[in-house]
Amino acid sequence: MNFILYDGVEWKKLFPITLTRPVSEIRLGLFTMKERWEKYIGKNVEDVITQSFLSKKYSKKECSFFEDILLINSSFIPNEELIQILFSLKENEGIFFEKEMIAFKKKILKKEDILSFPLEKYKKIYYVKQVIHIQYPWDIFINNEIVLKKDFMFFTKGKKSFSLEGKNHIICKEKIFLEENIKANNVVLNAQLGPIYIEKGVKIMEGSVIIGPVSIGRNSILNIGSKIYGGTTISTFCKVGGEIFNSVIFSYSNKVHDGFLGNSVLGEWCNLGAGTNVSNLRNDYQKVTVWNYEKKDFMPINLQFFGMIMGDHSRSAINTQFNTATIVGVSDSIFGYGFSPRYIPSFFLGGIQRSKKIPFNQVCGTAEIMMNRRNVNFSVLDKNILEYLYHLLDI
Repeated sequence: MNFILYDGVEWKKLFPITLTRPVSEIRLGLFTMKERWEKYIGKNVEDVITQSFLSKKYSKKECSFFEDILLINSSFIPNEELIQILFSLKENEGIFFEKEMIAFKKKILKKEDILSFPLEKYKKIYYVKQVIHIQYPWDIFINNEIVLKKDFMFFTKGKKSFSLEGKNHIICKEKIFLEENIKANNVVLNAQLGPIYIEKGVKIMEGSVIIGPVSIGRNSILNIGSKIYGGTTISTFCKVGGEIFNSVIFSYSNKVHDGFLGNSVLGEWCNLGAGTNVSNLRNDYQKVTVWNYEKKDFMPINLQFFGMIMGDHSRSAINTQFNTATIVGVSDSIFGYGFSPRYIPSFFLGGIQRSKKIPFNQVCGTAEIMMNRRNVNFSVLDKNILEYLYHLLDI
């Protein structure tokens, strides 16, 4: 049986986070969507079906059809009920949550038919009553605390935590899991409100406080006096500081200095300059409106706390102020006095006063410099993805 993850209609709804990646590469809790499915299934995913311009980087092989497959929508978070039904599926049987397809089993299926398999062809349909569905980018920080707790219970079961050397204040040690080679001294780890998971190679500088549930990815660095609140995931190779609340920071991104980040998602290779602050609550306490890429307008949503969604490779200058419910595209360079616009298209330079599109050679040059600083190659595939997006309108 070959397990295949695919991008459903959710891919477009998850912009700008999915402009540069398939849904399967979204991270929340302890894992990416793909990693979590693999851990629940107990084997590697055979392939990822995504947009054509992303396929060369994220898909394993090119083919016109698949055989003996179990096709899974990447935007759903697996749970015990779902996995149990998944392994009991027979030919042409599917699993649904309300009207949304989660998975189905097929002997042979053409690639172009993956998103249009008609309901009448299912021999049997199973329905799950509860499942977390990541449909919009703000669903990432909304569900991060719940998913993080479930991941912690699932992944640490039967495993032994390493000890933390140095003089530190540990509260609820039984809900703290540490991998090897963590450096910390005079820090507070408080797991009373939820678990804390810290991967290997993490360095936590003096005076830092972490209140769970929190996950810190391998080789990340927390600067002096960092304040990390619950519902936060900091991915691998990040550098963070200041105050972070209920946010997800993807790999290789930096929020090194003082400033507040709350109810937000930062993509990969982002950098927030010193003193950057993100408002996560309107002054009038009203529900927010947020930019809708499909309708090209601001739409009301049922959320009161909402900070910022920032796409990959975007940056802010020192003392940048982001308003509540701001959407920032890919490869933006934001600066200027006052609040920046609440929607910034990709590849733009500037802020509320004036802005212009960044030349593509400069986009690539900046990405290459930043990635080389972390000993990561800015590949031809990375360049091709950015170039494809660069020539699209209104992203």
